[in-house]
Amino acid sequence: MNVPGPLLAEARSIAATHLAEHGEPITAVQLNRRLGTGLPMATALHTALMA
Repeated sequence: MNVPGPLLAEARSIAATHLAEHGEPITAVQLNRRLGTGLPMATALHTALMA
């Protein structure tokens, strides 16, 4: 799935904040809730963040 650059940047910011606050990486489900995207897009974003 093609991940839009601005959405990826927002996901990176959310993931960094989550890691700082909780000491663990964000999950795709948590990204889905925070971004309000569909789970397939959240999963694609999560995959891109972990690469």
